[in-house]
Amino acid sequence: MSAKVLASVSQKPFFKEKDFVLYHSDLFDLISQLEDSSVDMIFADPPYNLSNDGFSIQSGKMVSVNKGDWDKSKGFDADFEFH
Repeated sequence: MSAKVLASVSQKPFFKEKDFVLYHSDLFDLISQLEDSSVDMIFADPPYNLSNDGFSIQSGKMVSVNKGDWDKSKGFDADFEFH
């Protein structure tokens, strides 16, 4: 990403190397600062709501699938609204 495009962003990049810049931010806070057509990719990792007190098998052992409260479903309507 060019220095000209990044000049409009008030937040410091999480990581930057050559023509790659990574921000750890709320998308809506960051994207409003960027010029139209200046972004090649947005990588989002939302909660998948898989923490349901279940178990999985990993390396032959039963392990919990719970990642934390942030990954628990808040109910269909709340999950749908979030996404």
